Amino acid sequence: MIPSRREAKRLMRIRLAARPNVIKHTELVTKKALEIGNILRKKGVPVNLELLETGSYLHDIGRSITHGPVHGFVGGQILRELGYPESLINLVERHVGAGITTEEAIKMGLPKRDFLPNTIEEKILAYADKFVESELVFGSENGEETVIRNDIMYDSIEPTLYRFRKIFGDKSPIILRLENLRKEMEELIKL
Repeated sequence: MIPSRREAKRLMRIRLAARPNVIKHTELVTKKALEIGNILRKKGVPVNLELLETGSYLHDIGRSITHGPVHGFVGGQILRELGYPESLINLVERHVGAGITTEEAIKMGLPKRDFLPNTIEEKILAYADKFVESELVFGSENGEETVIRNDIMYDSIEPTLYRFRKIFGDKSPIILRLENLRKEMEELIKL
């Protein structure tokens, strides 16, 4: 059974109590995912908004253990241990980047399978997640250096693409998958 929005929020607050920035991030991503999901439903695309909303709230639950690229898989393990359905677990496992191929998964020490978004809800979440980027603000307080992470929702995924291109290079399969996901989602939104 898919947990309610309230249950999902409660679970995130328990697991990520020391990381309010991750909770803010998931709230922004959820807002964007539901915006896209509602647009697509009005255009006749069947979208399970309950699954999308809950999965969006929980998509970064794995960050309670790691902030690395395996956080989606770790989040899926957490939800699997709690007895949640595979449809929800898949949303969490497949949101990283524009998905992870089998070859990439093996290199990362993940199980030998792909973590590519397949369902419309998985694609919406992976896409919506790329609208929210973090900005680090350095300062000082009481003579001590501070670093604050601010999450910003952009009007497009261009800031994320720019950052990914700097990390992976223009010709990276990761960039190509992300550009294909953007193209697919933009075409659906324009229907």
